[in-house]
Amino acid sequence: MGFDLLGARRRALRAARRIPDDAPRVDVEVRRGSHVQRFRQELLVDDPRWKITLQILDGDFTPVRIDGATTLRPGSLLMWFLRPGQPFEVGAFYHGRGTFQGYYINLIRPPRLQSSPWVIEDLYLDVWLPEGGAGVLLDEDELDAAVARAELSAAEADALRRIGAGLLARSRRSGPRRWLPRSVGRSPAESVPALRLRRDAPGTFHAARISGRIIAFGLYLMAAVSATSAGFAAFTDAFLVAGPAQDAWRLTMLGEALLLAPLALGGWLPATRWPQPPLTDERSLFIATLAAGLAVLALSERTAWAGALLPIYATLGIFSLVFAVCRWRFDRKLPVFALAGVAMTLVALVILIAT
Repeated sequence: MGFDLLGARRRALRAARRIPDDAPRVDVEVRRGSHVQRFRQELLVDDPRWKITLQILDGDFTPVRIDGATTLRPGSLLMWFLRPGQPFEVGAFYHGRGTFQGYYINLIRPPRLQSSPWVIEDLYLDVWLPEGGAGVLLDEDELDAAVARAELSAAEADALRRIGAGLLARSRRSGPRRWLPRSVGRSPAESVPALRLRRDAPGTFHAARISGRIIAFGLYLMAAVSATSAGFAAFTDAFLVAGPAQDAWRLTMLGEALLLAPLALGGWLPATRWPQPPLTDERSLFIATLAAGLAVLALSERTAWAGALLPIYATLGIFSLVFAVCRWRFDRKLPVFALAGVAMTLVALVILIAT
């Protein structure tokens, strides 16, 4: 499993580096005193609460040393996180080979994000939180020089130092994750494929996420019921005779289901918390449902198979319905394949129940 997880991370990072030609982009103008830099970045999220962009440093980029161990070079991958009205932006920095380097926090004036180019005024002081190392304040000397040139007042500089020190202290207590949206998961770059899917095909994204959470709920419930059943079998006679122990066993399983359902469907359990690429889409689900429906019609002794097939078709029907609702709700498109899958599942269930 560890090898598969590592492979999934590498695939996600490779996918993040391949920016689609038709991906929406935004021009960003960064002003640091009289020095102005302009970048074009992929726009991953553009909503009232968060702006998330992706930047791949091109071959013309001049390498920049951040600290004694970290240098930004051409090919580095940067993800930027902005909240309108917030006095800083957070960058997640990755080496060209995909290795996470750390979080870089720019102290800025609240940016103008209403139109392109976005204008970001860098206020010199930065916070660097390297992976596996202690966080530090950067460019305090540049801040002092800006005060000497009268670009900033001494009061503004003191306020910036307080903000920087506060960010540094909070990062030591709880880490930088608190300044990132929950949707990006443990590793921001690994979330890029899911963020692109959410941007380009929101119906498919939400359907895949809900379906994945339903599957996770089933797996968590299976594990909890198995552990509970083993405990009752070892210490009670719940499986031998009807009585209080058997009633307690059933009530415990019901309680586990009622507890796990909102946690799984709400995305609060570990396997449901982070966005993942979709396990399937509505066309693949339709093909699976078609094959399953034909199998029902081909079976000569359906009664013998009904007990095993009913939950399979019920599950396919639920997933098809999820895709149908999400595609209609978020994409405003008629979900032909998903609706056909729901209809075929209903026909298969009727045939199985009738026989």
